[in-house]
Amino acid sequence: AIGNRTAVTKDLLIYIKQYVGTPSFKKEYNELKERNKPTLSTIETPEALRKMGIEQAKKSVAEIEGYIKKSDASTKSIFEQTLVEAKKHLKEEEDPNNKMYLNYSNNYPQMVKSNEERNKAALKRWEETYPDNQLLYIKKYLQSFLTNTADIDFAAETVSKNGKRIFVKQEYERKSSYWKMAYRAGKEVVEPSRTFVTEWLQEIK
Repeated sequence: AIGNRTAVTKDLLIYIKQYVGTPSFKKEYNELKERNKPTLSTIETPEALRKMGIEQAKKSVAEIEGYIKKSDASTKSIFEQTLVEAKKHLKEEEDPNNKMYLNYSNNYPQMVKSNEERNKAALKRWEETYPDNQLLYIKKYLQSFLTNTADIDFAAETVSKNGKRIFVKQEYERKSSYWKMAYRAGKEVVEPSRTFVTEWLQEIK
């Protein structure tokens, strides 16, 4: 932007401050929050897990039996051997003393407890990231702006090298892209922005 960049900056900041308080922005924010809501995991009950395993084993047996009916002499014996293994697996799934299911059943209460704790922690992180008040969400970005623009040296010298402008001081070359962007924006943009944001932050409770 050319011309009175400070005035343009202030006008833009005033517009932004007004916009984030509108019902339109609140609606967009709530949609953003909902899109990022974590999907809570569930733990299958021992009964449901066993039922699922048995149903899958029965399905495999039925499929293989179907293949046998359609197979020719060259492949029938292979499918028959596979069927033997499939029926063996089904028997193991139906065995009430199946060790896998017994172990799962014994560990189920602890797994449920751990899962509840993970879900609770995920919801807490979500609520902290996306508070109900959209201004508290904006507040984090305003604070980040102040942090990232706290030490801009607008008098920093640059030189041209291989068609690029680089800082004479290497420490400035190692600065973040955000820092460099603020440097390029200039003092007449960054300083009034910092003043505006500082005052705005005092209003957000």
